[in-house]
Amino acid sequence: TGKLAFLDAQVFSDAGCSLDLSGPILDRALFHMDNSYKFPVLRVQGRACKTNLPSNTAFRGFGGPQALLASECIVDHLAGALGIARDQFRRQN
Repeated sequence: TGKLAFLDAQVFSDAGCSLDLSGPILDRALFHMDNSYKFPVLRVQGRACKTNLPSNTAFRGFGGPQALLASECIVDHLAGALGIARDQFRRQN
């Protein structure tokens, strides 16, 4: 039908070598994962990962743009898998 049924996602955030503001940034990313789409059922889980890279502290957007990009990629993938035009799939949801 081309209607979204649910989103079950795991989000991994590259915190770098220190936690700094990675927790609140991840919280905001999780909050925005649904973007403007109507998911009747939504479950998102997140984890800040310590890596050997420099600290990835807060920048503009504070996690929101990353989540919006992820949701748009999900919608693009689903539209392609269903053989529905992307703009039509977006309007439906």
